[in-house]
Amino acid sequence: MTEIVTRRLRLRRFSRDDAPALARYRSDPCVARYQSWCSPIDQAEAEAIVAGYLTENPDGPGVFQYAIELYRRPGLIGDLAVATESGRGQATVGITLAPDMHHRGYATEAMTAVADRLFARGVKRIAATCDARNTASAKLLRRVGFEQQGRENQYVEQRGIRADFLLFRMSSEQLRRPHPS
Repeated sequence: MTEIVTRRLRLRRFSRDDAPALARYRSDPCVARYQSWCSPIDQAEAEAIVAGYLTENPDGPGVFQYAIELYRRPGLIGDLAVATESGRGQATVGITLAPDMHHRGYATEAMTAVADRLFARGVKRIAATCDARNTASAKLLRRVGFEQQGRENQYVEQRGIRADFLLFRMSSEQLRRPHPS
């Protein structure tokens, strides 16, 4: 089952129509700053990325990329990656939102919903990483219930800078579900 619906969001499989929005927000320097992809992303690259997402299996091991949209206003506002390991009960997640969707609680809502789905499927631990300079991402992970497990010094080179990465993990007992309003 691919789709996840929350109070304000719909997480679904990507469609080819999502390529222009993906190119737009992934090309934004503020969005791409702490990410590993090269930016800007042109339309042809976005179409190729989306075509790859269309082949992914949401329920098997491997990677699945959710498209995120507002429940009452269809249209791509972000994406959430899930990499599930075969037979090990572990998954890794990462999220990207369009800049005009930041600071509205959408990332928390999407991450919580996906974590719920993963734990319901039998995943025991979820991991996430973020660039140590990306304090907003680290706060998001803590808000959802992730606990920082370590730091990899100068782990990866991004845009000419050797960046440290923060390592986070969470079990189902740590997941912080928001109270219904």
